[in-house]
Amino acid sequence: MTKWVNKHLSRPVPGRVSAAIARDLLRLVRQFDYDPSALLRDAGLSHLGSALLAPGGGERPLSHGDFARLYAHCTLLLDDHAAHQEGREALTKAGFDMMCHCLITCRTLRDVIDRMDRFSVMLGPRLGRLLLKVDEDKARIDMPTVRKIRNACAYLSDLTGLSTYARLYGWLIGEDLPLLGAAMRYPPLLDKRTIHYLMPCPVRHGAPENSFHFPATYLDRPVIRSPHELESLLERFPFDIEEPQSKDAPLSERIAHLFGAMLASGETPSTAAELARQFSISVATLKRRLAAESTSLARIKAKARQTLAYQLLADPRLTIGEVGRRAQFSDTSAFRRAFHAWTGQSPTCWRETQIIGARDDSRLG
Repeated sequence: MTKWVNKHLSRPVPGRVSAAIARDLLRLVRQFDYDPSALLRDAGLSHLGSALLAPGGGERPLSHGDFARLYAHCTLLLDDHAAHQEGREALTKAGFDMMCHCLITCRTLRDVIDRMDRFSVMLGPRLGRLLLKVDEDKARIDMPTVRKIRNACAYLSDLTGLSTYARLYGWLIGEDLPLLGAAMRYPPLLDKRTIHYLMPCPVRHGAPENSFHFPATYLDRPVIRSPHELESLLERFPFDIEEPQSKDAPLSERIAHLFGAMLASGETPSTAAELARQFSISVATLKRRLAAESTSLARIKAKARQTLAYQLLADPRLTIGEVGRRAQFSDTSAFRRAFHAWTGQSPTCWRETQIIGARDDSRLG
């Protein structure tokens, strides 16, 4: 665990984090009979010992890079303690990463939540369930706790879980998820500054279940991140709290990602009305923004079909007719005409050219 954290959390991140939050986490480490000095040493943060552990150490804030390393070591240690006091195994970083890889192919945030819950059932009790409840314009994620021991390390573990899921949702859809509030089935067992840093919204304590809620319109937001982006994220996530969620991507790029996923799974791409609802804008605004980006839904759909056709033609097991059908052309002739317009070649000639090129590359290699 230490080797993994030190390897991947060494890249500094701009900004600073209050020393009070770091001390609050180290207080829990000491409370559960672990040595804070040893933890700082294992994290490669011995230089912070006098500032964080000595009386009157001052309020000099930590860099985000140092705090991410400290947070990683503290949460992994205390989450493991919280699991073992219940007689079960803790969720590992590898298990968390595998869950994220299962989510990256989801279509919408609603699909993400459903798949996460099914994944949690498979891994239970290492991972708590996630139950979606929608009441008019508000969506609530309940994370029922089955813990019998609800002490401070269990509190940190559950609060970290809520914070991680909320941040992951925002990252997947490329937008900051506007949290309307959260609830914990505990009294407040951390400093209020730590609670707010992990969950930057009003948090109600003594609630029936752990939960957070946000506008229900976000459930239809499409997942716009790629597997390549996920690989990069998982080098730091979930320990880098400041990992950006918003993605400055044009609307056309978001729709292209969605159309590509829908075509690949055999679904008809969304209509203008359906897209407008997903992005919480009017149809007129949707068309105006695409026009400002010098494109249209028809062009985006055509490009998505073209990209899918190239990918499918790389599989020699598929006939030309099957490729055209999967790319949602009316018949093989229509597909051949469209492909010739794209490349100046027939699909068969293009495929043969690619195969020959691949063989030549392999010989040169």
